[in-house]
Amino acid sequence: MQETELIQQIALIALYVALIAMVIYLIIAIRRIAAAVGNMNQSVNNINSKIDHLTAKTEPLIDNSIQISLDLKDITANLKTQSQKINGIVDTVKDTTDSIIDFEQKVQKEVETNIFDVLNMVSAVSKGIKSFLNVFSGSSNGYSPKKLKLRDLDDDLQ
Repeated sequence: MQETELIQQIALIALYVALIAMVIYLIIAIRRIAAAVGNMNQSVNNINSKIDHLTAKTEPLIDNSIQISLDLKDITANLKTQSQKINGIVDTVKDTTDSIIDFEQKVQKEVETNIFDVLNMVSAVSKGIKSFLNVFSGSSNGYSPKKLKLRDLDDDLQ
């Protein structure tokens, strides 16, 4: 009897250690997710400030285009220069948009990977606990000296 009680206590300690390890891993994963969300927020804030900056810069361009439209000679002389500027702005906006999309995909992939890892670990731990309890209770080998319940394990620890 003492041997089974010792085995029960050792198994219970191992179970608690596994649970503690799982909680620590979950805390680390949640911190990583929080850091990723923080980085996303920072990126969104940076994008907002850049958009505000672009808006502030485009308002004078609109005013200038009205003034240029009134003077046809200046429009024809500056047409090539203005088209090159617009192409540069479009390229910049396109590059910025591509960078945002790439960043979003990277963050989504990282978050999904961490979540799937956590789910796989939880599933593995639950299967391990179930197998452990099946073997421990003796249901898988036909030997059942005493049916154990989780209440009995808690009572034995106290």
